[in-house]
Amino acid sequence: MLRAGFSNRAVLAIVGLLTVVGLVTWLLATEVDWTPAKKGPLMHVVKRGTFLHEIVENGEVESASNIEIRCEVKARGAGGVTILKVIPEGTYVQPGDELVRLDSSALENELNQQKIVCSNSEAAVITAESDLAAAKIAKREYLEGVYVLEQNLIKTKQFMAREAQRQAEQNLRYSEGLAKKGYVTELRVETDRIAVEKAKLDYSSAELELKVLREYTKEKQLKQLESAIRSAEARLRSAEASHQLDVEQRQLVEEQIAKCTILAEESGQVVYANEYRRHGGQDIIIEEGTMVRERQAIIRLPDPRRMQVKAKINEAKITLVAEGMPVSIHLDAFPDRDFQGVVERVNEYPAPAAWWAGNVKEYETFVKILGSPEGLKPGLTAEVRIEVESIPNVLLVKVQSLFEHLGKYYCVLREGEGWRAQEVKIGSTNDKFVIIQEGLAEGDEIVLGAFAYRDKVDLPKPPKDAASKRSVPTATPPAPTKAVGTPKPPGKAKSPAARKTAAEMFAEFDKNGDGKIDESEAPEPMRQAFSKIDQDADKSISREEWNAASQMMGRRPPGQGGPPGGAQP
Repeated sequence: MLRAGFSNRAVLAIVGLLTVVGLVTWLLATEVDWTPAKKGPLMHVVKRGTFLHEIVENGEVESASNIEIRCEVKARGAGGVTILKVIPEGTYVQPGDELVRLDSSALENELNQQKIVCSNSEAAVITAESDLAAAKIAKREYLEGVYVLEQNLIKTKQFMAREAQRQAEQNLRYSEGLAKKGYVTELRVETDRIAVEKAKLDYSSAELELKVLREYTKEKQLKQLESAIRSAEARLRSAEASHQLDVEQRQLVEEQIAKCTILAEESGQVVYANEYRRHGGQDIIIEEGTMVRERQAIIRLPDPRRMQVKAKINEAKITLVAEGMPVSIHLDAFPDRDFQGVVERVNEYPAPAAWWAGNVKEYETFVKILGSPEGLKPGLTAEVRIEVESIPNVLLVKVQSLFEHLGKYYCVLREGEGWRAQEVKIGSTNDKFVIIQEGLAEGDEIVLGAFAYRDKVDLPKPPKDAASKRSVPTATPPAPTKAVGTPKPPGKAKSPAARKTAAEMFAEFDKNGDGKIDESEAPEPMRQAFSKIDQDADKSISREEWNAASQMMGRRPPGQGGPPGGAQP
């Protein structure tokens, strides 16, 4: 039996209040005869049968293989791109068919501007290439022309200086010989001597000039020319990189223009990717004129050969669901036919919940539809029945025929003119029937509303030490009993409401401990039926009046409502 513990007092208070609401609603909706019932209780015959535990949830049919057609045009600014043409929904398409045409006018204008930018950058590349070639020619021109020419000129100057020196020295010797004979004056000799010195200086200057050309001027000119070459190479690389970026940008714009026409890659039926949102959210409707953003789904092409149902299972039941469980699927579109399926996958994490759902968590469960049924369309409403447990040939009784007492389960059997409590051991439950493992036999007749007859049978007394710890009034029945309500499969606990007895709830509402519930102590829902419960009209509800109302609720008259299984208020 599934068990779940609730220790939060606030939760218990809410559960108790809801129980009171159920009592009040039933009292207001029925005219109850408060005299003791003259007829016997409804009886239930123990029978054998197949126990079937199913989890029933609603879901939606979808394709297990959806090809999503998305907008791949990059956003320009804060907006998107407008749909100019879209294929009608429901159309069956083949690969290559046009699905959507988006507005490309802005991209075409951008392409024209980008072409101009590419031309300018290409011209810059050509100029840079020309500058680099000129710089390399200038270096070769200096080494093979200018430098050689300057060197030859200096060598010529050096040769001429040496020849002038030789001529001047010869003239000096000749003048000195004539001067000794008295044919020339000393002035002439001095002039020839000066000419010799000048020729020597000219030769030394030519040698120095040649040395400067070879060791300094040449190196300086080469560095300047090499620097010009490197600068030209850098400008060329920059121009080429800039031109490459411009070309890539132009190609990107051309690709974006091409993506404005979306073609089908595979065959399938067109389904618009509409999104409907609640509570102020903006719906997304796919139609001509709608603006779509980048990566937004526009069309889905489901594969009709692989259909599934996506259902959301509450967290209280999700631990019972496992992959491979058989599933019966009922579709509203096919009322006379049920489909078979199998649980294929259960998400590990809960699905995102809306703000109004509070803390309720649900897990998406995917059910594969077996075979390839024709006529299935995405979006059809489906009811799935997941078969959690199926046990043939077992004893079954209704959950209303059991109640819990001191941790054990009992039913009520007729014994002569009276009644007898029969302890039973139970197995799994599906909230309607319980498997009886021990204590009953097929054909036994038991009271259907057993909880209402718990005071008419003998039940084991609680241990003295446990009774001393209970803080209940002396008028409380000595053996606290609980209605079975809805026994759960192993692993979960009964709800808090199923564990509260009528006496415990009476003590909870009797805040001043005077043994009665005044109208001021009663919660708001109870006050609406206060006069019906207060039979002696003394403006207060005694313990006897409270127990009488509880028994009437547990009796569940035919055609009237009430808590299932005779659950107490």
